[in-house]
Parts: sequence; structure tokens; C-alpha cells
Amino acid sequence: MAHHPNSVINFLPGKSIKQIHHLDFGDIIFLDKTIVTELNEGITYGWEKGSQVIALAEDYFGKDFYVNYMSNRIYDYSVLAQDWIKFFEQNRRLRSFCIVTHNEIGTTNIAIERLFYKDGKIMHFKDLKQALEYTGNLPA
Repeated sequence: MAHHPNSVINFLPGKSIKQIHHLDFGDIIFLDKTIVTELNEGITYGWEKGSQVIALAEDYFGKDFYVNYMSNRIYDYSVLAQDWIKFFEQNRRLRSFCIVTHNEIGTTNIAIERLFYKDGKIMHFKDLKQALEYTGNLPA
């Protein structure tokens, strides 16, 4: 299966990618201490889908995972930003929350998501390489 040219799967060497999960709403990629989501065009990403990602993360990283979360927005989709509150109600925290956008629509949505993400700062990147460097996942 061919991946989008801006996919982290095409960007990183295979040994950097620990697991890939192809779900009906997108790809979930595990790196060292980082979860990357690459969600499908036109979906609505809310708690129902997010909880599937959390379950996969618990299986891989353990119940008390403390990782970077990177949303690589290679396609346009909707986010139910208020659903992040449910994540934090479970006393969960993230090392960092990074969003990589490849167009202006993705950039506009970040302003809304920042209203609901109270645990820290959403880091915005327009370059996948910079986001991977920030999370410590860029090979030397």
C-alpha cells in the first residue's frame, strides 16, 4: 500500500518505526516515546476514535504511558477538540502535543484545539522534520 508523500512512514527509516496500526479512520504509528496519527480525509476525530488510540498506546507503552503525541495532518478532517477533556479527566498527561500541518485549513483548526488543551502548549510545525527533531525522533 502506497503512503502519502508526507507520511512519517516515508520519512523515517524502517527501524525507527516500532509499530503501525492501520485502523478504519487512519494510521497510528509508534516511534520511541511518540505516537503519530495520520488520519483519513473527511473523518471526525473524537473520543470514540481517540479511545482506540489510547488502548493501543496502553498495550504498547503501558497503562501509565507518558509520550509525545504528534498529529501529522496530511489530510483534512474534523477534530472534536472538546473531547480532549475526557482524556485529561483520566489524569493523563503528554510529554508534548505537536501538530504538523501541510495547508492553511489545518492551521486554522489549531486555534480551536488550543482552547481545550489546557495541560500544556500545542506545538505547531509546518515541517515534519522539525516536529520529529522536537520530539527526539529524528535519526542522526
